[in-house]
Amino acid sequence: MEQSISSIGGWRRVRWLLAAIGLVLLALVVLGVIPYDLHPNDSHAYWAVNPRDPYQGAHLGAPDAFFYAPVVAQLLGPLTTLPFEVFRIAWGALSLGALTAAGALYTLVVPGVIEDVVRGNIHVLLAVAILVGFRFPGAWAAMLLTKVTPGVGLLWFAVRRDWRSLAQVAVVTGLVIAVSVVLGGPQLWVDWIKLLATSAESPRTYTYLGVAPPPLLIRMPLAVAVVAWGAWTNRRWTVPISAFLALPVIWPSGFALLAAVPPLWLADRCVPRAETRGEVTHAPEAA
Repeated sequence: MEQSISSIGGWRRVRWLLAAIGLVLLALVVLGVIPYDLHPNDSHAYWAVNPRDPYQGAHLGAPDAFFYAPVVAQLLGPLTTLPFEVFRIAWGALSLGALTAAGALYTLVVPGVIEDVVRGNIHVLLAVAILVGFRFPGAWAAMLLTKVTPGVGLLWFAVRRDWRSLAQVAVVTGLVIAVSVVLGGPQLWVDWIKLLATSAESPRTYTYLGVAPPPLLIRMPLAVAVVAWGAWTNRRWTVPISAFLALPVIWPSGFALLAAVPPLWLADRCVPRAETRGEVTHAPEAA
């Protein structure tokens, strides 16, 4: 017992140290001390979106292309009146705040997390949604209405026959869609589905250091296998790995989805394998 308490105390000190290192690295990148060419392209696309016509001229690689569900554009609408620099800072602060609330600020040192915060994408927010999703499965609506394909992680609940959690996901997602349709009409949702279909017909991979990740057609079966194995063996950390593998396009900032791995892996180590059934937002305290 004393050894366990000692190890938890040691982990807390390591966590704070990693968080401090991550914040320092983030500051150095933002201030330009570390010469890392990061532009807020993603946050600019969110800021520039027109909620009434979010998909005009949208195609992979186009400036300010918007690919998320209409409800996301509707939620962003009021924020687009802010000056861009204010929006950009607030958006980055949202990701940092989410990591802090999840007890996972130390994951700033995970490759891709700082890049995601600076560019202003949502991979960090989706990583936190995965963590929260073990307690409140409805949080998966955020994934289904944005990146879509990483929703393969929901197979965790299916393999474990947790139909109540899947029902919660369906209800929350359905309610969000219903409210969006009432406010903006159904045509935007038709346009979004068409856009997704068109994008799927023209897949694009990102070359990173001269290496292109396999296309989604190859990665998706692997993602299914990973999450199914994880659900069968009670390894929650496989869920964000599966979601990462199922990203429509693996950009460097997409690695930020893996920020959910350390908290889940650490928490699973503190919970007897036969008892691992759910909620994790902190690690290892929540275990």
